[in-house]
Amino acid sequence: MVIIGWDVSTAAIGICVKRDDKDHLFDVIFPKGKTALEKWKYAKEEVADFVDRFLVNNNITEDVVHIVEQRLGGFTGGLTTKQTLMALAAINAVVSTTLAESGEVMHILPVSAKSIMKVGKLTLEGEDKKETVVRLARSSCPTFPYKEKKKGNAKGKVYPWVVGTDDMADAWLLAEAGAKVLKGEATVGQPKKASGNKGKARRAKGDSSP
Repeated sequence: MVIIGWDVSTAAIGICVKRDDKDHLFDVIFPKGKTALEKWKYAKEEVADFVDRFLVNNNITEDVVHIVEQRLGGFTGGLTTKQTLMALAAINAVVSTTLAESGEVMHILPVSAKSIMKVGKLTLEGEDKKETVVRLARSSCPTFPYKEKKKGNAKGKVYPWVVGTDDMADAWLLAEAGAKVLKGEATVGQPKKASGNKGKARRAKGDSSP
């Protein structure tokens, strides 16, 4: 079985191919275009091209499972957040539909992938989750392409790696988490129960929805 992790966003699409007894393969696609439609079209073409080249060049005959990051889970409101999530959902749908032509597509929430891979417990002091995932990908995969960028004067926290590095690391996380789910070693998880006064009010009315 071939498992391909896809970290999909409008800025970059990280890719990680996981095969038994083979080195991981990494790549990243940067959707181009002035409009959302142009970016969707570019992403669709580049994703299809990557899959076709990979399958042909490696004479793949095994089943292919695409693990795609699900972006709508955990939405809590807010106009900017809503607009961002809608844009992510749109390109996610375009990519997922394209991938469905070459194999099964499984969606995993970012929080589920991190939980399955125990990212929280493996985070070192002073690290954020993004740094942890990049570090884990580098330590686990000799083929992980890591390159640092030149130091700049940007404000706020600046990550040392070049653009696309964390997207490929997230794709690795998805591929590894997806592999555990497919082997029955982990589950995707269940929605969180309502908590606090809101949760109490719902339970009092007999509403068990999250």
